[in-house]
Amino acid sequence: LGGLGVLTTLTTPIQLYCAPPLQAHSEEEALFLRRIVDFWQEGEYHIARNQMEEFIVQFPESPFSDVLCGALGDLSLREKNFTTALEHYSQIQSPELCDQVFLSRMQCLYEMQWYANLADECEAYLAKKENLQVTYYLAIALYHQSLNATNASEELQHLAEKALPHFQSLYQSELSDEVAQGLAHLHCTLKHFPQAADIYLNLAQKHAHLKEEMLFQAGLIQSEFDKDLAIQTFATIAELGQKKAKEAAYNRLVLTFESGRYEELSHIDLNTLPPDKIGMAHLFLGRGHLHLKNYSTAIQEIQSYVAKAPTSETLHAALLSLLDAAYQSSNLASLDSAIAQFSTLYPDDPELPKAYFSKAQLLKKEGHLEEAHTQIETILAQFPNFPQKALALFELAHLDYQANHWASCYPTALSFIQTFPNHDLTPFAWRYFITSSAEIAALNPASCEQLVSDLHQFLEQPLDTAEKNEWLFVLGKTEFELGHYSEAFDALQNPTSPNALLLLSLVYREGRADLPSFCQLAEEALAKGATLIDPAQVHISLFNAYLQLSQPKQGAEHLYQAFIHKADIKLENLLWLADSYFNQLLEDENQALATRTAAVLEKIQCKAALHANSTNLFTATACPEVIVYKLAKVYSILGRTDEQITLLEKLEAPSPAAKLLLAQGYAQKANIVAAMRVLNEIVSQSLTLHDPISAEAALESARLQHKTHSTLDTVKIAAQLKNLVVQKNLFNEPIHLEAALDYIDLQAKADLRKKLTLLQKTKADFEATDDLLSKDYHEARLHNHNKDQVYQGYMRLMEALALITEAKLIEDLDHQKSLRAKAKTLLLQIVQESIIRSLTERGALLLEDEFTTKT
Repeated sequence: LGGLGVLTTLTTPIQLYCAPPLQAHSEEEALFLRRIVDFWQEGEYHIARNQMEEFIVQFPESPFSDVLCGALGDLSLREKNFTTALEHYSQIQSPELCDQVFLSRMQCLYEMQWYANLADECEAYLAKKENLQVTYYLAIALYHQSLNATNASEELQHLAEKALPHFQSLYQSELSDEVAQGLAHLHCTLKHFPQAADIYLNLAQKHAHLKEEMLFQAGLIQSEFDKDLAIQTFATIAELGQKKAKEAAYNRLVLTFESGRYEELSHIDLNTLPPDKIGMAHLFLGRGHLHLKNYSTAIQEIQSYVAKAPTSETLHAALLSLLDAAYQSSNLASLDSAIAQFSTLYPDDPELPKAYFSKAQLLKKEGHLEEAHTQIETILAQFPNFPQKALALFELAHLDYQANHWASCYPTALSFIQTFPNHDLTPFAWRYFITSSAEIAALNPASCEQLVSDLHQFLEQPLDTAEKNEWLFVLGKTEFELGHYSEAFDALQNPTSPNALLLLSLVYREGRADLPSFCQLAEEALAKGATLIDPAQVHISLFNAYLQLSQPKQGAEHLYQAFIHKADIKLENLLWLADSYFNQLLEDENQALATRTAAVLEKIQCKAALHANSTNLFTATACPEVIVYKLAKVYSILGRTDEQITLLEKLEAPSPAAKLLLAQGYAQKANIVAAMRVLNEIVSQSLTLHDPISAEAALESARLQHKTHSTLDTVKIAAQLKNLVVQKNLFNEPIHLEAALDYIDLQAKADLRKKLTLLQKTKADFEATDDLLSKDYHEARLHNHNKDQVYQGYMRLMEALALITEAKLIEDLDHQKSLRAKAKTLLLQIVQESIIRSLTERGALLLEDEFTTKT
């Protein structure tokens, strides 16, 4: 800020202050004054000064003393002897003269930098009347006091606020240019940045020679409240191409970075920047690319700065950014280089172990687990007070966990838990710890007791229900393996998984000898998909348990399940299962059961072949005929006739039963000649038809002959059937009963009366007990419920046939209807009871033929 100027010309002192002119009190006083004027006019200012000073001393009461004090003050002011000038001005007594020298006196205070006094004097003056120059001095005084105040102090704020209205007033006057920059500074002090910037922009427009400087100041201030606006201003300065162009371009770069406009940084030409700022520009560019995640470019730019930068806080920050970029880009080489430089320059910096830790994490990320492990161990050893010690220790445990290094993971996780019991990562450390303990116990059963102890600690932690149940299962399993059945039972009280159910079933079996509970829980576990033990072995265990419980049917089912699960089942157990199924098939030719039976028998056949030359259950060199026969029988039930025939044809000395089955196979394939040959061979080798094989062979032979021969052979067929009837044997039924019905059909044909007679006679013959054979037949019924049911069923069938035949012979419709109704009731009973397939089929066929309306 410039002053208002000082007194530059001197008139005669008497003239200057004497208006109106004063009168001397004496001639001596007047002569003295005349002498002073002469010396002054002659330019002898030094003599004149001395004369004036002497006059004031000699004539203190003279009206000219104030005038001469004013003149002496002006003279001292002209000589810039501000202290003396002020002393002279202070001796003036006249109010009028005091007012006249006020501005000069204020200039002395200003020049002497007595700003507080200046402000007080000016404020007192302005309280009486307005004066532009006094306002100017007051504004300047307050302004300079603010400059000397402590930054951010209340005093500074107060002074700035007090000076502001005076500057604003002056800014609107002819002194506008003189106070403009001071006003802008006050606005900045008071953080009125937009107003301050506007002042500089206005000055830039008004004064072309100041344009660059004023724009630069405006840009600096704009950066405080609108960085985008400041960027535009600095861009304008750079385009002017004057002195501050490069500095403005650099400021624009800095502000562009600070504004987060990182994409624009790459468009800035480094050649437009000050040479000494190129290094910093590389740093800003690097940090910008780091923000944009262009890590490779960021590394290059920051390295350009680091290569030439002196040691400073900026270099420190730059190296940290370089470490970050290298880590983020997984650039291990750049990371190592940055760490080497950082450790050389700042060996004691707390960020150094963090850098080493970043390297360890990068090694881990890249799959170099052993190197990462070694790096973290080194960090923990060299930097015991590492701020990220918890994270480092956790990472160490995690690396061991990933590498399945359970022996080292266990103590590391335990150390973390003990050192940082309340850390956010502690729950995860607990899981590493308990998993390691479990894996160690799996490899070394001697550690199971420790696992139990660890599990009890772990289960005290806050766990969700699912996880708690999983580890309770591990606890139960471990206790079970240790033989602590009671403890295992306690751990498995709420089994929620199939495997837990299965384990609990084993506890019941081993610890409590409770086979029913074992069976119930084990079956439930298998149904839900338990995998704790090979399902085949569980089924074997259930098979043995059910045999102990005398429940062979359930046992057979589990033995079969073990079989289909590829269990290695003993041959005697396979034979037992095959016999069990085969006996059921003889009573009910169920297709599903037949499929199972075939599979078991085929397995037995394979085992027999494998052990043909060793001592085992089979003493022959091949599978025993009974197995072959049973398998062929099952093939016949399944309709696998070709396999049935092939199997039986390989027998060297087939039994009658095997021959019969072979003949049935031939018949099924319509090879009647071969079938008759084998059937006749069976019949011819039997002296009587009492045994079931020869009896069935005779029946099959008669039926084949009936289908394929002419009526000339009817007598022969009838004789063969009659032989079967008269040699009836309850244990062969329904062969003899079937023969009797075939005989009636053969003999009666379309003769209804003959058919009725034969039916009545045949039924009576079977019911008779007068001969020895009949007595044996009926005596046997008392001891064989199944055969008795067969007999009773056929008797009902014969009665139904007789009623139907009789109804066809009579004309009385009501009687006819009554007979048919009785017959239908009997047939329905036969079908519903389903005692034996041949009987059921006959009953169903009669119902369809006689009682179904034909369309």
